[in-house]
Amino acid sequence: MASIASITTPTLRLASSRRPNGLRSHNAAARVNGSKAVRPGVCFAIGGGKNPFGDMGAMMEQVKKAQQIVQVEAVKVQKELAETEFDGYDPDELVKVVLTGNQEPRSTEITDEAMEKGADELGALITLAYKDAHTKSTTAMKERMKDLAAKVGLPPGLGGQ
Repeated sequence: MASIASITTPTLRLASSRRPNGLRSHNAAARVNGSKAVRPGVCFAIGGGKNPFGDMGAMMEQVKKAQQIVQVEAVKVQKELAETEFDGYDPDELVKVVLTGNQEPRSTEITDEAMEKGADELGALITLAYKDAHTKSTTAMKERMKDLAAKVGLPPGLGGQ
């Protein structure tokens, strides 16, 4: 029976939320305020003092604003790319392929000289022209996204460069 009282006594002392020196524990202070967490603005893991991350509410508000800017600007960039055309050519410029910034094919032009080369070589020329247009289109898209990241304030490397 005595051992039960010894076990119960510390439990009662903790439940009272008072330390021997009369101070409340940080968990008890948080419970008094109706919170399950430690007091706002205090970081006990670092030995007390102010939160090293500052006002988290303000930081979250900045993140939300940045997300809204990115969404609006990304739509503008997509629209601009959809309306932009990129010409691609084979090395001899016998075939021209036109793609949008979204890599949608718009047109293909084949010269008479390319037609005379035969089906296999013509296919290779068309492929080369398509790859050229595609490279130009994706490069432009990456540049626009890099500009968007810089505009929003992302550090270099986080904007998909």
